Amino acid sequence: MTSYTMQWVVSNMNRRKKVFERVVNPLLSKYMIDPWTYKGPCIASGIPIKYLKYFKEISCHKNAMNVRYRYRGSSKVKNGYFYKRPQSFCHLDFADTFAIYER
Repeated sequence: MTSYTMQWVVSNMNRRKKVFERVVNPLLSKYMIDPWTYKGPCIASGIPIKYLKYFKEISCHKNAMNVRYRYRGSSKVKNGYFYKRPQSFCHLDFADTFAIYER
């Protein structure tokens, strides 16, 4: 490995650690599902969609837990387009929040 590649790897690890400590971990503790009352695979729900990129950045690492993202939202009009969704599905473009599930 060249020195430039090593610097990139180290800076990427430092960024991922900072993102986890400053954004992802506080959000997980805030939106985490109570395991005593909910007996399902959901880890956290109701997280605002604007934080999705940070969660995906953390979960793409090879040592990260395998998770699945489910998008949540209602039927709405966006940019002149009426989106009437099926009950069990919401597209990312029309989502308000998302939930994290174990894979």
